[in-house]
Amino acid sequence: MGDFVWNSRKLLRVQFESQASFRLNRSSKKDVRLKEKTVTSKLLDLSAGGCGLESSSFLPVGVKLNIFLDRALLLPPEERTKKSHPSKIMGVVRTSRQVSNRRYRLGIQFEKISAEDTALIRSVIEKQERREDKRIIFPQ
Repeated sequence: MGDFVWNSRKLLRVQFESQASFRLNRSSKKDVRLKEKTVTSKLLDLSAGGCGLESSSFLPVGVKLNIFLDRALLLPPEERTKKSHPSKIMGVVRTSRQVSNRRYRLGIQFEKISAEDTALIRSVIEKQERREDKRIIFPQ
């Protein structure tokens, strides 16, 4: 039973390594201080409801962030342009753990995201899905 792990996530998550950046949301600036205004981080995984970020900054659970992803990276290669179109997503840190010396893995739940960004993320996930039959999604 040690090898079996139940994935209780509501939304499918896919590995998606890319660059991202974030800033503290105005509501969290009084509680947390960062050395940089904008922190560059590594995007580890992605779902329509959140993402995993690797950061050199420790952030406690509950901190709100403005997350910036390059929308071009979510598009198929033939539709990409050289011009960067960052998406602005507001999320909250749900998990924060140290993974190595001065590196932290942050689990982010999206709180505000545009319908366009959600559609782009869902299309990335569908392309990486290996199932032959569509996933059943239950209404919430």
